[in-house]
Parts: sequence; structure tokens; C-alpha cells
Amino acid sequence: MKKLSPDEAFYENLTLGLGSVLNSVPRVSNIICEKREPCQKTQVMTWEQRHGVYLPEDMKKFYLSTDGLLLHWSYQYGVNDIRRVGYINIPHLVQITLLRENVESNVQHMANAANAAGAPIATCISDSSKRSSSDTSFSTNSSATIVSGSTSMSCTTVSASPSKDQWGHPLPIIGPKTKIFEFNMVNDVAKVCLIYDTTGSNTLKIYMLELNGQKWVFLADSFSEYLRMAIAHLGLPYWELCFSSCGLPSWTEQLFLLLAPHLLEEREERRARIVDPAPERPYNSLDANIFRFKFKAANNKNVNVKR
Repeated sequence: MKKLSPDEAFYENLTLGLGSVLNSVPRVSNIICEKREPCQKTQVMTWEQRHGVYLPEDMKKFYLSTDGLLLHWSYQYGVNDIRRVGYINIPHLVQITLLRENVESNVQHMANAANAAGAPIATCISDSSKRSSSDTSFSTNSSATIVSGSTSMSCTTVSASPSKDQWGHPLPIIGPKTKIFEFNMVNDVAKVCLIYDTTGSNTLKIYMLELNGQKWVFLADSFSEYLRMAIAHLGLPYWELCFSSCGLPSWTEQLFLLLAPHLLEEREERRARIVDPAPERPYNSLDANIFRFKFKAANNKNVNVKR
């Protein structure tokens, strides 16, 4: 067995031996883990001071060991068809930024659609109206604050069961002091976000924001749990979408079924998309009686013929 260098041993331990596991999977090749320099303490302190929050202890130790993580691998679909598909990306520290997105038009469109359908309407309160209205409450369980440019929008949605999602996991309680950071983009349909409840906090939770419906989906209670989930899913592309309402793209689901079908079975309860069984189709049927007897050709020697 080849002896690993200190750097190789570090990344092998960091990824819980994922490289060795992938090496044993048929058709998987070109497994590459990019080696990165660690962040300096001054870089971590600068990031924390800029954003007014503290990195959790596990996340801080991670970035003081390596400035992010990039592991990718390829899958051989055919003789001359090898494609890079596997991908685990923990961004550089400086790439973790406040979620800035022009959502005013999206929220207004959603409110108009809900009003037309007779559904609960989301009311949006800007910073100026917050200051002018002292009796406004921001402790509603299903509230969302999204920073757009220099304007902060607080959106409060009236819901029958606002505190939990359809899988029983708590929805983010987002108020005026909540900090939301973009961590990863998933197939241009969702964003993985770090959510701090208050400014100056060192406790975060990781959620996924579905861009199509501005819907929050719970992913993990901590950075370490999110990293373990990525490793457990073998870095399969867009694995976070297992827990979304839109589900996995068909080509990604085929990879799951080929390489790790057990992951879909374990997570099926948390997938909003219902996979319907194939409808019954007519098939040609054979009569089993034809296999019961073996007919022998008649032997002329044993045949008595009367003349």
C-alpha cells in the first residue's frame, strides 16, 4: 500500500476516506482533490468583523486548516465517453457573501398570484416603514429577510403551520437582525445558505433556498453535518436537490441509481416529489403447459405397420 504524504493523509481524513471508496467503484476515474493553503487567523477575523458574525468553532477550524475544499471525479459512460460529474465544493472563505438579490419584484409577483388565488399574502416591510411603524412585530415564525443591494426587505407570511416544513423540520425564523450568506449555487435552481439568527452569533443552520418559489428547505444543523452529507452522497451532482420540491434532474437520478441507490431510498421521505410506479402494461404471455412434456420423434423401428 502506497504511503500517503502529510497533505494526502490530511485530505483523506478530511473526506473520511471518500477517495479510497470512489477508487473501488467501477467506471469512476480521475479522482482529484485540490490542495489549498489554510486561511490565516487575520483573514478569519477580517471576515467576521466585516459581516458582524462569528464562524462556528468547527467551521473556523476547517478554514484554518484549508481554505475550502474541491473534490471532483469522472464517470465513464462509454469507451471514449468520460465525463466529470462528481463534485464537492466548499468555497473559499472570501466567497461566502451576504445573499444579495433583487427579490422585490419576485415577492410582489408572488403576493399578486396569492391574492388572485385567494391564498395567504406575504406582506413586505422596508427599512423606512419599520422605523415609522413602532408597533410592527418581527417575531412571526414564518418571516424572511433578504438583503437586496442596500435595501433590506422583511417579508412576513401568514401560514397555517409556519414553524415547520412538510418533513417536520423547523423553518428559519428570520427577523431584521438575521444574516443570510450564500454558500453554494445548485444547478441555477437553488442556493445553499448559511443563516445566523442574530448579529454577533456564532450559531448557524444551513438551508436551501429554492429560487423558483422562494421556498426554504432545511439541510443541516451545522457545517460539519453538511460536509458529512456531501461525503455520504459521494459528491454526486446536485445531491442537495434530493430534498427539494423539484427533485433531481433525470440524468443525475440515473447516476444515483447506478452508484448509490440506497441514498434515494433513505431520503425518499424527505423528497416532495412523488415517484409514481410505472403503469400496468399488457405483456405477451406464454402458456406454461407447453413446458410440461417433452415430445419425442417417432422411431420407425418401433412402428408396426399393417399391410
